[in-house]
Amino acid sequence: MGAGKAWMNELELAIISRAMATSRFNTWIACLPNQVWPLWRDPFRTGLIYLLLGHLCGPFFTGHAAVSSALIQDPAVPMIQLPARFTSYRSNSDQRIPEGGRAELALLKGPGCVRHLWLLPGSQTRIEIHVDGAATPQVLVPLQPFFGVMHGLDPYPINCAAYTVFPNPVPDPRIEGTPGYNLYLPIPFSKECRISLLGSPGERAVAMTDWHRYDAEAPLTPYRLHATYRKAELSNPRGSFLELADIQGEGFLAGVVLGYLQKNHSDMVFHTGGMTLLIDGATNPHVIRGHNVEDDFGFTWGFNDMQTQWVGCPWHVNRGRTDQDGVFYRFFGPDPIAFADSMVFKTGSRGDAMESVVYDYRVTSEPDTETIREWAWQIAGPFPTSTSWELFQDQDSLPETPWSGPWQLAGHTIDVVNQESHRGWLDLQHLFFETHHGATPLTLLGHHAYAHHVLESDRSGVATLRLGLDDWGVVWWNGEKVASLQHEEGFETAEVTVRVRQGQNTCLIKTNNTDQPLNKRLWALHAALIWEREPQP
Repeated sequence: MGAGKAWMNELELAIISRAMATSRFNTWIACLPNQVWPLWRDPFRTGLIYLLLGHLCGPFFTGHAAVSSALIQDPAVPMIQLPARFTSYRSNSDQRIPEGGRAELALLKGPGCVRHLWLLPGSQTRIEIHVDGAATPQVLVPLQPFFGVMHGLDPYPINCAAYTVFPNPVPDPRIEGTPGYNLYLPIPFSKECRISLLGSPGERAVAMTDWHRYDAEAPLTPYRLHATYRKAELSNPRGSFLELADIQGEGFLAGVVLGYLQKNHSDMVFHTGGMTLLIDGATNPHVIRGHNVEDDFGFTWGFNDMQTQWVGCPWHVNRGRTDQDGVFYRFFGPDPIAFADSMVFKTGSRGDAMESVVYDYRVTSEPDTETIREWAWQIAGPFPTSTSWELFQDQDSLPETPWSGPWQLAGHTIDVVNQESHRGWLDLQHLFFETHHGATPLTLLGHHAYAHHVLESDRSGVATLRLGLDDWGVVWWNGEKVASLQHEEGFETAEVTVRVRQGQNTCLIKTNNTDQPLNKRLWALHAALIWEREPQP
């Protein structure tokens, strides 16, 4: 699933092959202008192919079963495939928000999918999208940030795969020039879709919802649109991070929009250390690491006011090298990022105002995975490290645990941080970074650290310690060295057999960080204890 699905499945190829065998098809294809041929190589325009084939070659299909079960890729989110046979509808809303603060824009009965949503809303409103009777709405976000207009700014033009914003200024000051917002992210639903606008009574709630209804037996994607909103008027200082989303379930990342207003003028606003995605802590821990903000959004050496369907900068103010504001989007249409059970999405911060929306699609069912038990860790470091693997495997002289506070070692201060894991993850890159300058807070090199945990167990037996890390690691369980790991090719997961005592157990991990380019100075680890499941009767 991580790489997406092939843009033609066996059924689709069979349909086209059958059509190509007909003289009617051959006559038509010979008349195609050269400009149309690229459609066959473009997976994002397959819908047009299907419509043409259905119109020209429909009589040659044996019955309607093949067309009814055919799927077309969504152009904005190619991971979403939708039935090629549908009935088109529009639901209109022309109202003001009533007392109570909620206007229902559309109430649709499925199975179906919203294909386009146009809004002429009032200011200071929120959009709510509630699908298939879920316990909570999948989307509940201030309307302007949902459409990429951040920090209360006057709307600016946006033209990307996910949405289009038309500021629509009116020269006559007596006429309210309300912007037009157009959403193209698909909103599939099997039973019901309710779209509402929340705000002060009297605000505009004008909308057109264009949607498709499918036959009851048509195959419908299990993915449902979700959005996560974050805002920090003053984010954590340099070297810290802002968590953009904490997602549980199976699905994929579809996009992110992020707005900055620079408050810390010690360096450029995008020198944050970049994004980190900690993925699938319960089943298959792995990591995606970014560079800096402009790199993560596809730019280099800063930002330009340019927009494409997948990446862009719709608004940017440059008052000087260390005084810039901007809004940046990236949609992962060609390169979705899959997660099977969870994803923690964070980006570096440096004390600026930050506002973000993350868009993802998740399956409707709950993940069938065991919950990771979070561990309380003490982390001590940084220690000057050796470049010798033989010497690295030795344990430093450490104070008795629990460590009460920092200590001195050969003229170096060893700090102690108490940190609880999150979905099994420990992220050390925000603890140990270069402090001798004010630019990008690069994770510290040439050092190592220790992570110590005390496990209380209500049973004894043999279990598996699943440990994920990059670079080097050494593990002591109840004082005995049980693993020496060299993960120099990037983040890897190892399984170590340990004997667990009933009562108290200790786990001590020695970990270092190198400039191995695959993970861009990533310094994170994942630890979980996995017991063999009891045999079922």
